[in-house]
Amino acid sequence: MLKYLTLISFYLLSINCISSTQKISEDSVYDSFGVVYSAINPRTVSDYSVLIVEPYFYSNQDIIDLQTRGIKVLAYLSLGEVNESRRYFNDLKEIGLKGKNENHGSYYIDISNREVKEKFLNQIVPQLLSLGYDGLFLDTIDAVAPYTIRRDMEEDMVELIQGIRNNNPDKVLIQNAGFFLLDQTSEYVNAVAIEGVASGYDFKENEYLLKSEKEFEERLNFIGSMYGNYGIPFLIIDFAESFEKSLIVKERLTKTGYPFFISNIGFNGLPNWSKKSPKLKKGA
Repeated sequence: MLKYLTLISFYLLSINCISSTQKISEDSVYDSFGVVYSAINPRTVSDYSVLIVEPYFYSNQDIIDLQTRGIKVLAYLSLGEVNESRRYFNDLKEIGLKGKNENHGSYYIDISNREVKEKFLNQIVPQLLSLGYDGLFLDTIDAVAPYTIRRDMEEDMVELIQGIRNNNPDKVLIQNAGFFLLDQTSEYVNAVAIEGVASGYDFKENEYLLKSEKEFEERLNFIGSMYGNYGIPFLIIDFAESFEKSLIVKERLTKTGYPFFISNIGFNGLPNWSKKSPKLKKGA
């Protein structure tokens, strides 16, 4: 019992994050990826192949410290929304915002505005990559999804992602969600992240959820069909608020054959040890 309690305490101190080496191909660079949006000490990080971070928390030397341990470091970049805390918020506010996301307190970006796209391509992205990052994690693409009032900006989102790729042919680009655009964007990105496969989070109730077996299987079938169509890596990001729940989520995801990472909803903190699952056979 004491050993079990110690494991729980250590887990909670590490902010509930678990990564895995599950993969489809034997040479995947995404074997063990992590996501952290709070500031961490780069010198304490190991056992990750890819790390997605909030970019302005780290110096060029911090990034080099991670890279020398074989970690590709990607900078978070929101394309569809912007928070007031971003360095470039005021610039975008002056030239193109389209309402507020009440769930997150961020503002929708008018990417149909040519000046906004040029701001991303000529200033925001170059400034981020000049810090030494290996690539970008492209988020909030769903801000222009077909079910939103901004759906008329779908082609603008494709144009923006294409522009980022054309300007940075050697950088790693991971698209978060935005599956409705994959027919057009899959050729420009290296991998796709999908959140909430075995679990989820209710923002209205501020509550972590476990998917039913039926919902879980439906999500896996969805990933499988997309992987079959596009043939690029799919990375699963899931959520848990306790040690016990994370073990349930991990048990489900271990069987899927896809790389996965489990964290709290705010991606606060990162463990400095590896919670790895056995590798599956190629093609499993």
